[in-house]
Amino acid sequence: MSDDRKRFNQRRLAFVIVVVMLWSLLILARLVQLQILRHTEFAQLAAQHQLIRRSVLAPRGIIYDSRMDELAGSVTVGTVVAEPHRITDIHSAAQSLANILGMDAAELETRMRDRAHQSFMIVKRRIDPNTEGPIESLHIDGVYLVDESMRVYPNRQLASHVLGFVNMNGDGGAGLELQYDKDLKGTQGQISFNIDARQRSFRARIEKPSLPGDSLVLSIDRTIQFIAESELAAGMEKARAAAGTAVVMESDTGRILALATLPDFNCNSYNEVPADLWRDRAVSDIYEPGSTFKVVVATAALEAGLTRPTEVIDCQMGSITIGKHVFHDHKPFGLLTFNQILENSSNVGSAKLGMRLGQARLYEALRNFGFGSKTNVDLPGEIVGLVRNWRDWSALSIGAISFGQEVGVTSLQMLDAINAIANGGYLVRPSLVDRIIDPNGDLTFKRVPERKRIMRPETAAAVRDAFEGVVLRGTGTQAALEGYRAAGKTGTAQVIVDHHYSSTRYVASFIGFAPLPTPKITILVKIDEPKGMIYGGPVSGPIFQRIAQQVLLRLGIPPDQPVPPRGPRPELAAAEDVDYLPDATPVATLDADDESRTDTGDDAIAVPVASECVVLPDFHGMAKRQVLDLCIDLGIRMRVAGSGMAVYQSPPPGAAIPPGAACSVTFARGRPGSRLEAPGAEAGRATRNTIASVPKTALARP
Repeated sequence: MSDDRKRFNQRRLAFVIVVVMLWSLLILARLVQLQILRHTEFAQLAAQHQLIRRSVLAPRGIIYDSRMDELAGSVTVGTVVAEPHRITDIHSAAQSLANILGMDAAELETRMRDRAHQSFMIVKRRIDPNTEGPIESLHIDGVYLVDESMRVYPNRQLASHVLGFVNMNGDGGAGLELQYDKDLKGTQGQISFNIDARQRSFRARIEKPSLPGDSLVLSIDRTIQFIAESELAAGMEKARAAAGTAVVMESDTGRILALATLPDFNCNSYNEVPADLWRDRAVSDIYEPGSTFKVVVATAALEAGLTRPTEVIDCQMGSITIGKHVFHDHKPFGLLTFNQILENSSNVGSAKLGMRLGQARLYEALRNFGFGSKTNVDLPGEIVGLVRNWRDWSALSIGAISFGQEVGVTSLQMLDAINAIANGGYLVRPSLVDRIIDPNGDLTFKRVPERKRIMRPETAAAVRDAFEGVVLRGTGTQAALEGYRAAGKTGTAQVIVDHHYSSTRYVASFIGFAPLPTPKITILVKIDEPKGMIYGGPVSGPIFQRIAQQVLLRLGIPPDQPVPPRGPRPELAAAEDVDYLPDATPVATLDADDESRTDTGDDAIAVPVASECVVLPDFHGMAKRQVLDLCIDLGIRMRVAGSGMAVYQSPPPGAAIPPGAACSVTFARGRPGSRLEAPGAEAGRATRNTIASVPKTALARP
């Protein structure tokens, strides 16, 4: 071989070696780029195709009453979900699922074929547990069950406007569920599933555990709430009323022990009633208060030093002229003391006290009592009411405001103002949540009572004395308690319809407190649009009496005087009438109020009463607490006379009465008879805390 040929072969070999080396370097560089420089990018792409992530809802916090009885909790229920892009035969899958779940097959198939739902869709939430097995037996790739948390309310409609509800997305929709949604909700977790090329999962792991929400401990007492709702419902039924409100407040602290608004709704099925029923009338509806407002004007005049409890005021035989308008008392009064003006609900006397204050000072007094401002109770939807600036008042306004016209108040504002008289002169902030505790039971928040002095203790004491006269001798005699001294004020006002005073629709109210001389509770009862009897004394007074009597017993406050034999109560106090100045300026209603005050005529909303009857057990020999617990279990009301052990009941044992009816029980001291344990008592107690059946399923992984 020549030298030239040899050199050529050597060059060719060197060229091949260089090419191979360059090619190898290029492959190596590419591998470095893919495996090192772009490792994160390709790892993320792989994870997108090989990993599915799903959020896990956190268990919602529990809502307890003041005695740690559960008012709202959560259970686990099954939900059917699908990933249609993994389903090989959508038509067959839709038919099978629809047959089991009771759905429309064509509609379900349309949803499953929708491009927007290809990666994930909810087929049906909160399914019957009996359908879980048949769904799993289908073995459809891309269809599986997941657990969801569902809110349950074991007492159904009890305190419905306080608690509110949780919607299908797990968000608070009303009441405390909405107000404290962030606290109750907790923190969502995350779970991931590895899938193979055929989209089959083979490994699951929790990436982030869910954290349960905090729990609320309320000032509400479940038993007191039941008492308030039961008595309010009975009073509304008797009055054939459209709606009603009853609020029980702890006088010194402002803690709300019960807040009842009717008509109510079952929190477990909130979406089955009109949304208008979700509204809490105690904080979101305004009304003209009528005679109950006379107390505010009289208290302001007394605090300003413009009158004194012993002063005698000429009521001019029931007639006075203000702004060229003559208006009258419901009966002619001559000389009345300060106390007698309130006892007899004199319009002329109240108007004279209002005129002594003058427009500017009266307006300042109204604002000082909290009217025209929110009470800042921890409930959503509270409105400020309506108090016009005194510069916008007409010549009649002094007289109109003196008996509760031309001002718009909420029930809670009115209760809070009168409560300042009960507790010695402090305006308190009403509250419903006492404490917030974390899932470990540790305290994260504790309510501290907030109060502001708005009058001297001497002023409050003088008005309390006048209030007691209303119950003993005035328009509120039907609110008198047995064994306790009580005080209060009646009110009857006309409803505003289309910016005019209605001549057929009224609001009957009573606000009072007990026991004197140191009140523990303040109670408001307001009945909207009663039929027939319309006055606050006979309509709302007896409801106050029955609520207060049982609440004082529940709180363990002993009677301070002998219990007299119960006699018949008069149907109508002699000295009561509607306080009405026809030329007054009606309160301009808010839009929400215009919708809520539609004319119901004779078709007022009826309070639902169950048709099933309950059989009364034998209460003989039982203590009051035992009898009260049994009555609560059975859904009936208890009327009490005397103290000690039960010796007599009416209706008698074995009688069948409808839920919501009353049973009168007489107690006496002494050795109980041989029938100490009543038959059925344990069975009655066992029904307490019964929860409606709610489905609960185990986690079925995809």
